[in-house]
Amino acid sequence: METNQSIRDAIEVSIRFLDSNPEFYIGSCENGRRKWNGAWWHMATLYEMGEVKQIPSSAIARAKYLLEVQTWPTFVIYPDDYPTSEVDKMKMDCCHCELAEYYMILMAYGCDLDKELPWIREWFLKHQLSDGGLNCEPTAYTNSHKSSIVSTLPPLEAILLYTNRPFTPEETVFLDQGARYLIEHRLVCSKESGNIIDMEWLNPCFPRFFEYDILRGMSYLVEWSRRRNKPLPTDLLKEGMHRLYSHIEATGLRIGRQVFDPQGAWGGHTFPLLEEVARIGDVSPYLTRQLTGIIEQLEHFTNE
Repeated sequence: METNQSIRDAIEVSIRFLDSNPEFYIGSCENGRRKWNGAWWHMATLYEMGEVKQIPSSAIARAKYLLEVQTWPTFVIYPDDYPTSEVDKMKMDCCHCELAEYYMILMAYGCDLDKELPWIREWFLKHQLSDGGLNCEPTAYTNSHKSSIVSTLPPLEAILLYTNRPFTPEETVFLDQGARYLIEHRLVCSKESGNIIDMEWLNPCFPRFFEYDILRGMSYLVEWSRRRNKPLPTDLLKEGMHRLYSHIEATGLRIGRQVFDPQGAWGGHTFPLLEEVARIGDVSPYLTRQLTGIIEQLEHFTNE
């Protein structure tokens, strides 16, 4: 995909930052999202642009070291899940969506995390709730047993997109139940009331990082249908296309939201590449690529 000079210049700024940045820590799930100029956000932006190979190997090595040595490999739900040693108490705690984003970046780069850090894939498969999704809120596993769409998508994508062998029976259940969860929620709706859970999800977002929008859910269902040889939920996808209509132009799909909105709860310092690729109202070539894939699959199934 051709990029303009301003984006190429901004990519170079991020590459220099990643190559020279000695620290690699995203902070907690709550506080880390205000630090938009950390190494994690530069890497995630490049990954979502399809430019993961431009990430310096030194930054990849630091990210992998963070997962290997400085991350507590257990999602804390029960008292016994907490670290006990002073060394372990200093480690980073992850939630499902953050861990999945880390995993996808490193796997896309060429790391074999399933061999080197097998606990990550096991983490995703272990924490699927009975409704088919996951939830980064620990109390969901002891009280409500209800999933979060935001928490669900990154782990589903991680297993679906980064398995270069036949899926295991456990993985097929994970992926199929995740698809069922999205279908039952009509991508953006409460299963009980049928109302849209969050109207912001109708606004295409780029880069997304951990965030959800309707296009992300639609893209998962299309790729799940293809890789699992399952029927495409065409009516639901057509409904999704209708919900996206106001953002579609002849040249592609316009950005409708910024996850790092300076006026929002997660506002903070940004960086040139993030500013270049995330302007609200701009047609995003990256979102357009996803939309085109959905349209092509709908046409293919319609013409069969």
